[in-house]
Amino acid sequence: MIDKLDLVSIISKYHLGGLIEPIRWDINDKTLSIKFNTPAKDLVGSIEYKDFPLEDSTIAFSKTSYLVKLIAITNGYLNLDYFKQHKLITKLIIADNQYTLDYSLADLNHIPKAGDLAGEFEYPIVANIDNESILAIVKAKQALVDADTIVIKDNLNDDGETRLELCFGGNIQHQNKVSFYLPDVDTQGITDFNEYYDSNMLKEIMYCNKDMTSGKMSLCIQEEAEHVKLEFENDKLKSTYYLVSKEK
Repeated sequence: MIDKLDLVSIISKYHLGGLIEPIRWDINDKTLSIKFNTPAKDLVGSIEYKDFPLEDSTIAFSKTSYLVKLIAITNGYLNLDYFKQHKLITKLIIADNQYTLDYSLADLNHIPKAGDLAGEFEYPIVANIDNESILAIVKAKQALVDADTIVIKDNLNDDGETRLELCFGGNIQHQNKVSFYLPDVDTQGITDFNEYYDSNMLKEIMYCNKDMTSGKMSLCIQEEAEHVKLEFENDKLKSTYYLVSKEK
């Protein structure tokens, strides 16, 4: 069995509000692993959940939105099982104390494997993110709905201590801006960096991980490889995202 809230949380972290629909789930030794990327390949990520209640298998979903709608009518703890036809898994069965739901699985050959971020990277700039910071970043974006870009850069507080500034709308001079600061940051002495990212994507990642207990933001500023690595975790679930920077 699995708590409905846990299952919804797992799905939300790769679905990202409908951004990613076709997906593969890999279950091995009670661990669910999911790799994903956006169609534009500007975001790749992975999810890992321990104590997942299905036997070892690989299954595929063509439309995650349909799965979300089915699960929405359930409550409490859910039983998960498979329907097999000639040893082939064709359906995922989800049941609570009122409903039994049949979800027809996709042919694995029709759902390509997600790619990985190629190369070896260094992350000299690392900031810790707690649950309060996650919610604050979401609120900052909601205050500037039309701002499509967030600038991540170094900033000094009144005591001369370095902090990480996340400036929504910071790429346009004469535009409303909202800045949020992460004080718990290690820059290894690196200063004067400005990295541009899709603020809608960043906000969606934060929003879908608002239930996580801890997180970390790491910046790779290597030329031609600029990206931000976002990691979140709690006792059973870990999610990781690599978001490629935008052109300045």
